Amino acid sequence: MSSIIVTNIAPTITEQQISEFFSFCGKISTISLDHNTAAADKSLVAKITFAKKEAAETALLLHDTKLGPTSVVVEADPTAPAPAATADDAADGELRQEDKPRSAIMAEILSYGYALSDKATQKSVEFDQKNGVSTKFHSFLKDVDDKLKVRERASATDEKYNVTGHLHDTKSTLSRYFEKALDNSTGSKIRAFYADSSKHANDVHKEARRLADMRTGKSPADTPEPELASSAPVSV
Repeated sequence: MSSIIVTNIAPTITEQQISEFFSFCGKISTISLDHNTAAADKSLVAKITFAKKEAAETALLLHDTKLGPTSVVVEADPTAPAPAATADDAADGELRQEDKPRSAIMAEILSYGYALSDKATQKSVEFDQKNGVSTKFHSFLKDVDDKLKVRERASATDEKYNVTGHLHDTKSTLSRYFEKALDNSTGSKIRAFYADSSKHANDVHKEARRLADMRTGKSPADTPEPELASSAPVSV
């Protein structure tokens, strides 16, 4: 397991809100919340332990990101033991959040209305460029591509796309996103965003806009290519 320490959390923020925000990074094992006795503003400090070290690595990218009224400070927990090797918990066919490109995770966070710092978005892009994405995610993309090749496009076009809950809940949800997206002209750009490391921070905001629009019932064909400044949060 891997842990992080989050400080400068506003006292009005609940443990549930903290959990919802950091669950974008991956599966959370435990959260302990307390008042920061060293802070005069009665801010909170949280210790968050993830099931996978990759989730903690993603969480570190969220340093200086706004959670409610304040920008939180996210640091590695110096007291945490080195993570032990664990069995793959995705044997049931679901795609783990930790297997996704970091830039894709940032796009999901933005699509839910959170305001990420420019640095967080850029760091996610640089992380993907340096480390690539997991072999499991590449396998997932190949699986989607193979299914699309043998599936009749008419049935995919007639299917009404609808997302309830976080986009990272199940592998099938993300599969449907690709299936619907690839039926129109923007599909190749969406596919490239997840498969290629040659992207920029602005691409993260474009993908966030598409994800937010699709949750409101718009298809990729309805969604224009926005020219967003890298600092502009997505409203939903």
